[in-house]
Amino acid sequence: MAEVLYRASIAHTEKTVEQLYKMQYYVYEKPRMLLRLLIGFGLVVAAAALSIPTWGKALLLLVGAWLLVSRDFPAAVRADRALTERKAKLPNMNYSFGSEALHLTGEGSMDIPYQKFTRLVEDKQYCYLFVSRNSVCMMAKDSVKPADIMAFAAFLEEKTGLTWRAEKSFLSMSIYDMRQALRDMRRK
Repeated sequence: MAEVLYRASIAHTEKTVEQLYKMQYYVYEKPRMLLRLLIGFGLVVAAAALSIPTWGKALLLLVGAWLLVSRDFPAAVRADRALTERKAKLPNMNYSFGSEALHLTGEGSMDIPYQKFTRLVEDKQYCYLFVSRNSVCMMAKDSVKPADIMAFAAFLEEKTGLTWRAEKSFLSMSIYDMRQALRDMRRK
């Protein structure tokens, strides 16, 4: 690999694996999340509006409330399954960013050209570089060297032609965010 411009890493823990699956779910499963919310809301409304026995109302309320508050439950299940399969052997991933590609090491080694990335997503602690729904590079923001996260973000935007996004819950999404989510669904 040519000259390394930036380096980053992550030492995976149970928490980071759970966060990774949660972010993957937020990025690619917005329609499923919305459906769960609508069904949950519908069940709660049905429990309040229908004239059915109390046990039936309780059952509708129980299932409806669970669907409303457990919007990322499928991601937690996938993370638990992945952790169980690994038997606590979690990788330490290292990323070297060159002028043409990202070189990653940890569980093997490979180069990923910047054009292969489809989404750049961030939260408070991590950067996520998505190649596809099931292929993502996660790195801790505080591990980026040189430690100029703004320059690093601009570098990746330039190389990939993508812009960084922060995934939001439906309750905090603006009209612009909703439009972007619909565009993302059409691109799949």
